[in-house]
Amino acid sequence: MRALFLCLASLLVVTCPAFAQKKKKEFKLYAQFTADTRVELSDGAMWLMDKGDTFPVVAYKNMQKNIVLQLAGATFTTDTIRVRILKDEEVEAGLESYRKNVRAYLEARSGQLQEELKSPTSKPTEAAGKQDPLPEGGAKAEAKKP
Repeated sequence: MRALFLCLASLLVVTCPAFAQKKKKEFKLYAQFTADTRVELSDGAMWLMDKGDTFPVVAYKNMQKNIVLQLAGATFTTDTIRVRILKDEEVEAGLESYRKNVRAYLEARSGQLQEELKSPTSKPTEAAGKQDPLPEGGAKAEAKKP
């Protein structure tokens, strides 16, 4: 009887965590710009973010007066008053804007790095310390190109 009880108890201990682990919903805030805003990315690039551009929220700063947003591997800070936090049902539409911005950022960044590598006079240490700003970004920047 005791052996049966121990078997059932061990089976219960093994299977309960599997039932307890429900699919966890990822909690992530997304912010959308309410006005065109010029920002400086953490890699030194200056970008013009267009009204409606959406980015993931990394953190708040200065008692929520500033917000830190993410663009690919770079971050930037702006005033909280310039953005609004998206509701859950708005996030999917905002992600399309974010994907366009990431694509534009990565293309511009890779182009800049390729130019640095082609330049015979620049040394890697000088290039790392002196970064030229990237062209203006934003989802609408690709449409502005001639």
